[in-house]
Amino acid sequence: MPKTNPTDTSPTITEPPTPANATTPDAAVPQSFWLLKEGTAPKLGARAEGSINYNVLADNERQLLFIAITGNKGGGYFSKEHVDITKIEACLDTATSAKPFPSKTFKDAFVGRSSNNAGFLVAVLRHESLLAAAPEAETQHIQSGDWAAWKKTMLAEAGRLIEIGTKDADKKPIDTEAIPDHKEHKKTLSLSRKK
Repeated sequence: MPKTNPTDTSPTITEPPTPANATTPDAAVPQSFWLLKEGTAPKLGARAEGSINYNVLADNERQLLFIAITGNKGGGYFSKEHVDITKIEACLDTATSAKPFPSKTFKDAFVGRSSNNAGFLVAVLRHESLLAAAPEAETQHIQSGDWAAWKKTMLAEAGRLIEIGTKDADKKPIDTEAIPDHKEHKKTLSLSRKK
């Protein structure tokens, strides 16, 4: 133990000890969810091929519901995040209930910014009979089904408890950052300088 000079009045700089359970902001911390349903929804676009895989999840206390797009057969990037059903309903509240609305109505439900997120979510919601095709507009949608009954039915499912890694800093799923559409295919040409 170092000796201190009793006449020394300079401030002592000390660093707080790092807790034993501390993690770095990027470390994955498992979070528990109830996996209530795994489904496959057909894509909706006129020229779209393939399908969307998705999960319906509940929090550990079985109070909140989430939809997560887990796979895409046929191409197109998306964000693998757990979207709270209340965020989806909030997006619907911004749409005029009497009028059809486009898929982009749901873009604010996601943290990731892939242009496919909203359209893929609409495919899931239509597959779950929560939305339907608008009769007058092929590319628009209307609310349908009983959302409260659907939520009650989902929360009543037995499901199975799973753990999913999250980022400790903000509790977002690890895969929330979507890969920007087709930017990874662009190459920068660099020329070597002549000497």
